[in-house]
Amino acid sequence: MKIVNVGYNYKHPADFCINRPYGSGDYIFLLLKTEAFFVFNNKKYIAPPNSVVLFKKGTPQIYGALSKEYVNDWIHFDIDDDEMTEIQKLDIPFDTILSINSIYIFSEFIKSMFYEKYSQNLYKEDSMNLYFNLILKKLSEMLKSNIPEKEKPHYDNFCRLRNEIQLTPQDNWNIDKICKKMNLSRSYIQHLYKSLFGVSIMEDVLQRRIDYAKYLLSSTDFTIYSISIMCGYANDVHFMRLFKKTVGITPSEYRISFKISQKALEGSKFQNPFCL
Repeated sequence: MKIVNVGYNYKHPADFCINRPYGSGDYIFLLLKTEAFFVFNNKKYIAPPNSVVLFKKGTPQIYGALSKEYVNDWIHFDIDDDEMTEIQKLDIPFDTILSINSIYIFSEFIKSMFYEKYSQNLYKEDSMNLYFNLILKKLSEMLKSNIPEKEKPHYDNFCRLRNEIQLTPQDNWNIDKICKKMNLSRSYIQHLYKSLFGVSIMEDVLQRRIDYAKYLLSSTDFTIYSISIMCGYANDVHFMRLFKKTVGITPSEYRISFKISQKALEGSKFQNPFCL
């Protein structure tokens, strides 16, 4: 795969129009941030914001703004027959307007590709290819998603919320705080989160805090009290009770168990593999 060129957040006036009767000589991935029109087989279509169009090489390219500023990201690329076969396995249709629930993740990847394109990084070509392959796979996932249509507009915001929880489990996460942040009702937020991720919000917070505690217990000498604070618990007794209920052993027992397993692993390195 060869990434020919990349554009991020390109803005054009209201009279912007592309008319390439024989295509551009390569394949194009378009990410629409504003409404636009497209012409396929002499028929005009309206594409809403948050749409993707994947042009095949040689397809006539006729598209443009609809009386307002036009904004998009784009990737010009070329592929061989084997790479085309791999893309076809993802079931992403070419020369079709694909309306998706969120373009945030794709735009961030394209932004990174744009940076790589104009950098002096040693492996920038490899990096751009990896980003683009990830874009195609995530697009395929999104197109095959079984998320109910009415829940799709919230998907991106909930992914970002879950990412925040994963990064900062020690924060004072509670439903009321999240309701205010998301501007949604308490019952709807809890329903959506469970529907999208298969786990409730507070179960997710608890599991992430336990995972973080395991990391601290196995890699630091912090006291149990300090670790409880670092994981968001003001009361170490409450933390120890939750840890044992979730893991099956106390934090101290977990730390001892981990050290024993590490010593056994270290010892095995010096054993003669041919000794019975």
